[in-house]
Amino acid sequence: MDPESSEVPVRHSIVRPWIRALAPLALAAAWACGPKPPQVAPQAAADSVAAAARRDSLAAASRRDSLAASARRDSVVAAARADSLARAAREAARADSVRAQVRANVTEEPASPASGLDAAGTAELATIVRFAFNRSDIDAAAAAVLDRKLQLLQQFPRLALQVAGHCDERGSDEYNLALGERRAAAVKRYLVEHGVAEGRLTIVSYGEERPLDPEHTEEAWARNRRAEFAVTAGARP
Repeated sequence: MDPESSEVPVRHSIVRPWIRALAPLALAAAWACGPKPPQVAPQAAADSVAAAARRDSLAAASRRDSLAASARRDSVVAAARADSLARAAREAARADSVRAQVRANVTEEPASPASGLDAAGTAELATIVRFAFNRSDIDAAAAAVLDRKLQLLQQFPRLALQVAGHCDERGSDEYNLALGERRAAAVKRYLVEHGVAEGRLTIVSYGEERPLDPEHTEEAWARNRRAEFAVTAGARP
């Protein structure tokens, strides 16, 4: 054996214990020199806690606002529903009042005595006056009809008439009752202004309650917007 090769095992046996002894020290030194975990300053921690508290407070306030808004919406909806029910009740009461008034008018309707005129004169008295939609003024066509009645009323001073105003179905019962009355009053005013004594003319309104045509068309509505005439005192005793 070579003399130098006999020394290798001796050196290795001496070095290995030193390496084993120094290894923990090297690891400790490496750990000490390595990066350290960040340190949280007390003030930063306090700020973080305060920020979290503010977030919680804002979230709670937002929840309260949302609940309050929801309560307000519910209150508004409930109030609107109550108003709607109250309006419906008032309208129903008015409609009942109008129908009661119309029924009272019907019971007070004259027996319509004979006019005492010939067939042509009686037919002329019964001729209807028409009105435009939502109007009560006397137009040229209505004036022509009334002028022919005027001749008979002037010729027979005992003759007296009732004028009944009617409407189509559009509009409330209450409004149509008032509109029918305005139409009848306009006819009476025209006749009075042309020389007929006011006491010979009475008026009544039936609103939309007595349509000539029950259909729901423009033609039917036009026929229902009218003033009708009934004899209350004949031309002859």
